[in-house]
Order: sequence, then structure tokens, then C-alpha cells
Amino acid sequence: MSEPAEPFSPPSVARQLDYCTFCPKMCRHACPVSTASGRETYIPQVKMDRLNQLRLGRGSWTADTTDPLWACTGCRHCTMYCDHGNEPGLVLFTGRAAAVARGVSHPALAGYSERFRAREQRLNAQLALLFEPHLATEGEVGYWPGCDAIDKAASDIAAALALFDRVGLHGVRIVDAPQACAGYPLLAAGHRDLFRWHAGRVASALRGFARVAINCSACLYALRAQYPAEGVNLRTEIVSLADVLAPAAANLACPLTRRSVYYHDPCYHARYNGVVEQPRRALSQLAELRELAWNRGDTECCGAGGLLPKTMPAIADQMSRRRLAEVQSSGGGMVVTSCASCAFMLRRNAPPSVEVADLATAMAQLSETPFAEPAAGTDDDT
Repeated sequence: MSEPAEPFSPPSVARQLDYCTFCPKMCRHACPVSTASGRETYIPQVKMDRLNQLRLGRGSWTADTTDPLWACTGCRHCTMYCDHGNEPGLVLFTGRAAAVARGVSHPALAGYSERFRAREQRLNAQLALLFEPHLATEGEVGYWPGCDAIDKAASDIAAALALFDRVGLHGVRIVDAPQACAGYPLLAAGHRDLFRWHAGRVASALRGFARVAINCSACLYALRAQYPAEGVNLRTEIVSLADVLAPAAANLACPLTRRSVYYHDPCYHARYNGVVEQPRRALSQLAELRELAWNRGDTECCGAGGLLPKTMPAIADQMSRRRLAEVQSSGGGMVVTSCASCAFMLRRNAPPSVEVADLATAMAQLSETPFAEPAAGTDDDT
């Protein structure tokens, strides 16, 4: 039986693969996965060449030959240094879908669709248990915490709710939906058909809100870019949580002694979503903001994206440690980020001298806004 040519028929994808195959590795320094792992086979040029050879039928689709396709967080840093504007992250994700269609998934993602569905059910029950009075199916502004926040950082959700209340945003409610995640992990796992189906259900659940603020940078990207690409139209305006908190920060009491904090730009916010200045405006109202050496559009990935914590956990952890090494070498301090997944990765790899906080929690602490801390979630599989 001949293998399907899709999804490699579009000329633009073939062009990108060819250009990367014959490129003199101009973006090699920009790939955090190859840098953290020290593996030449994980630089963007080699990953794209491997996929190109598979596309051209010059190799078999096996777990070994497709391994480099999973060595990517989709952080888009390589694109920043590409003269042709190639998008290796997006193309490699398409390659994952082709591999899955051929029955070749990453070994760590066996049965992923069933695992994703089971986690959704568990997180929905957990969200209802912890925050039932704050749930609603309609309203002016909805709050979508993100699956990692529900699972591993319920206190960040509590902090956001406390901030909404303190600054007078009493109408903000957590979106009461059958889904806890907007579906980005399904894309990263190569399950495009399941992502499309899931996206349709999420879009239906959000229709009761005029605006929804989400605290996951990758799912914000999925909602804004990948939903329309799959033919799923959203009637709701989708913004980041930082978009809501930034203007509200002016209504918070500024501490007499302003603490210095570092800000880590999530890759998907800085290079896909355009969420760069909003969290900085929020933090600058309450603290002295310090910049990391790699920041804004040149931010360094912490390893949270692309399902890397599942497929290559040791490399993902090393990326987080590399990201925090600059703060550690400067004597430590607080690092704030505006993505639940990034916050989780950085927290679990932070040395004793470094405190990592989600944007909402940092703002609550800096403004002395009290909030209750619900029972912690579990570090369960996704």
C-alpha cells in the first residue's frame, strides 16, 4: 500500500524543507533543544533535512528516523535568524502528524489521545471541586486558567481571582466548559484530526463570553491561529491574562519598598502572540523590573512547549536550568512569567536562590493582595 503524500504537497512546505536542507546552519545557535542536549542531530537544519529525506521517500518512517522531529518545542527562535523566514517548528509539527498517520508516534506518547481525554475529565472535576462558585457558562469576560494551572498550580488561579476582585473586575468568571485545555498538546502530539474535533467543542463552550483571557501561551496561539487554520471560527475575542491584568495593575497599591523581579518571556507569547509589553506594564506598577539577557523576541525557551517535557524530559529540564542560571549567578531573586506551563517548568527546576512566580501570583504578592491557596494538584501525565 502506497503511503499518502499529504501533508507535504503544498509547495511552500517543500520549499522550506529544501531551503533548510541546503542551508549552512545559520540558525544552529538559536535552537535551545540542540544547545541543551549537545546533539548535532537536533539542530534545525538537520531536523528539517531528516524530514525532507522522509518526504522524498529516501528513508523509512520509524521511531529512530523520526526521533529528531520531536526535538522541538516550536519556540520559533530559529525563524528569527532565518533569512528566508522558514518555520521549522510548524513544519516539524506537520511532520509529526505525518508520522502518527503512519503509525509512528513517539514512544512516550503511546495512547496519547486516550490519556488526553482522561486528563480532561480529571481536571474538569478538580476545577469544579476547587472553584465551583466562580464558574460560569456566559458573561462579559471569561477566565481560562489552562490545564497546567488547574493541575499543578491552583494557587495561581486563586491569585488571579483575588486580583479581579480587588480591582473591581467582579464580572470575570472561570469558563465552565467540558474542556480544561484548548488543545495545543494534541497538535504537538501529531493528532490533527482530534485537535480539529476538540477545537470545535472548545469554540462552542466559549460562545457565551464576549472575551476570554487565557493563561497558557501555547493554547492562546492555538486559539488565535490554529483554530482558524482548521476551519474553526471563534465568536469570542481571545486575549492573554496579561492583557486583562496590565490595565488593572494601576488600581493596585504599590508597595513602599519595590522589589526587583526578572521577567521571562514565554516563547509563544513573544514570537507568536505579541504579548510582550503587557506583563511588563503590569509588573512595572509594582516592582523594579529587570531584564534577562535573552528577552522579548530573542527570549530563550524554558522547555515547556512541544510536549518536550514528555518526550525528552531530561533535555526540557536542562533548558529550564539554563534559563535560570543567569539569575542564580547574579545572587538569585524572583522570576515572573505569564504562562502556566512555563511557570511549572521553571518552578520544578529552580535552584534554592531563585523563586519562580506566575504573573497573577507575583502581582498578588507584590501588592499584598491576600488569596487562599487550594490543595495542590498532581504532576500527572498528559
